[in-house]
Amino acid sequence: MPLTVYKFEVVEGQEWIFPADDDDYETFSAMDGRVIQDWIAPVMKLDTADRTYSDFPWLGEHVPILKRPAVDALAPALAAYGQLLPLKGEEVWLFNATTILDPLGHEQSRIVHFDDGDILDIEGHAFRQENIGTAEIFKLPMRASPVYITDHFVERIRRAGLRGVSFAPLWTSS
Repeated sequence: MPLTVYKFEVVEGQEWIFPADDDDYETFSAMDGRVIQDWIAPVMKLDTADRTYSDFPWLGEHVPILKRPAVDALAPALAAYGQLLPLKGEEVWLFNATTILDPLGHEQSRIVHFDDGDILDIEGHAFRQENIGTAEIFKLPMRASPVYITDHFVERIRRAGLRGVSFAPLWTSS
């Protein structure tokens, strides 16, 4: 059966969310798949001015932010792949993906590297389906990896009727 891998994508005009303190951006970028035991919740601010409601206000593809309806609908499924961490200032949670997989076919993907060889960006994804297995959510073993989701998880979101969320398809198995 074919498998499609996606990443979260910003929806034109959707709500955004920002840390009140710019230094907290580093907290989000540094999330590398480890379980966080001593979480100190950053204060967040929703930007709703002239924006469309979203159950997933946008901060970035590497740290999905969820409002209460998304948490209520998805918490059991999310628990298998990471942890929901509360944030302050708004009733929102961050999903810290702790499932790290290495299914990327480096030879078949279009990858931009830093001078030291680390991955800067992936312009074209090719995955090895056998390395994804039945996982619905995962990150790659690289700093600020996007959170990747499979068609199974996308379908969970759609069945739950969650609003203001979109997905960019990256790869489909043959």
